[in-house]
Amino acid sequence: MNKFLVILNTINGILFITIGLLWVISPYVAGANFGILEIPEGLGRSSLIGDVGSYFFCIGVMMILAVYTLRSIWFYAPAMLLGVTALFRVISWLAHDATFATQFIIIEIIVIILLLVTSKRISSK
Repeated sequence: MNKFLVILNTINGILFITIGLLWVISPYVAGANFGILEIPEGLGRSSLIGDVGSYFFCIGVMMILAVYTLRSIWFYAPAMLLGVTALFRVISWLAHDATFATQFIIIEIIVIILLLVTSKRISSK
């Protein structure tokens, strides 16, 4: 079971790294996957590509470090980042009239659960 969880986390880590790199290589394609159909110019473009790209890239790297080192502490940072992301999505819906991002929130919660369950299983070994 632990090997299966490690493989799932590895796949997720690679996917997150790929999304992060996609923001640098082709921000229009990456943005379209998240409903961002127009990339701003100037400082806004730099912020969007830099912040969002690094967010995904670093979460993916932390997932890979977690499964490579099998140290449970590495699972907590990406879980926390994804948890705050889901929370902020709900707040943006409640406070700023954003569309409720059901599909993204569900994915974030599933990945959080996967990270925390894997961390727990590895630490109890």
